Amino acid sequence: VGTACGPIMNLLTKRFGNGYSRTFVPDGFCLFQKNGYSPEDLEAVFVAHLDEVGGCILGPRPQGGFNARFWGITPDVYSNAELQALDYLAEDSRGAYPVRGEVVTEGNEQKLVIYGDSIRPYRTVWTYKQETTYDDDVIEGKALDPRVTVFSVEESVRAINDGRIGAMFVMAEECAMDVAKKGVAFLQNHSPNLRLIVNADVPGIQNIGEGRLDMPAIRIFEGKNFIDPSFGIRVSHLLIEQGVELHLTAARSGSQTLLFTPLAPTLSIALPSDGVHLPKYKMSVKGAERCTELLKAIGANFLDGALHTK
Repeated sequence: VGTACGPIMNLLTKRFGNGYSRTFVPDGFCLFQKNGYSPEDLEAVFVAHLDEVGGCILGPRPQGGFNARFWGITPDVYSNAELQALDYLAEDSRGAYPVRGEVVTEGNEQKLVIYGDSIRPYRTVWTYKQETTYDDDVIEGKALDPRVTVFSVEESVRAINDGRIGAMFVMAEECAMDVAKKGVAFLQNHSPNLRLIVNADVPGIQNIGEGRLDMPAIRIFEGKNFIDPSFGIRVSHLLIEQGVELHLTAARSGSQTLLFTPLAPTLSIALPSDGVHLPKYKMSVKGAERCTELLKAIGANFLDGALHTK
């Protein structure tokens, strides 16, 4: 939640393994790159964000419980869900403990109050507690945005296994889009050879044209923003001719993609979900597989020179 990403950063570090180095910026991002290469060698970066919805504990209330700052959904959803809390500086999930939410109305405003033991004001974060299940092609659980595209970025960069292509995991997007600017500034200062940015995210299926749970897409528009349409059109045409399963589309919602577009030609990859920001919603196993294959194909074509702009 927010930039309290110690547990997932450690999981990603373990997944990438000893063959990869990492550049870690607290409250910002983590960049993974094959050993023997530096950020100066980067020519392409695949990006995903890490944070899920939830909130942060604020101060105590005289009546009991704690005020809470929350993101992503209305407070009644949190009050009706099973929640868990964690210290902001936690490095793994072993310290997680249950909390509960309650909606109170003060004046014309609905507020969320969190109750639980071991809460520390201003350094306890909380989110859903919900097991993920798999039933044939259906993934059902919490935080599939961003977990599925984080998986696809990690798997594709490991499969490509070339130090010229890195994986950047930006800590926050759901609650603070501007955190990605730290990653942008780092690449601007340290990666002069960048020629491609690929950002992967999960929109709700209602926010993407012709959306299918089992089919990733290249978005040339995110809301009112242009995401290098001529480049996206050319790349989608090339990949579809090669038999890569994707479609070209536009989205009503946005992502952090726009922040990266000044750095290099940029692709916005979307894999939709049925529901978003809820304690339980659905995505497709086939869609996740196809998203990973799409990212791998983008990387292969880039390294072959097929995506380079004149």
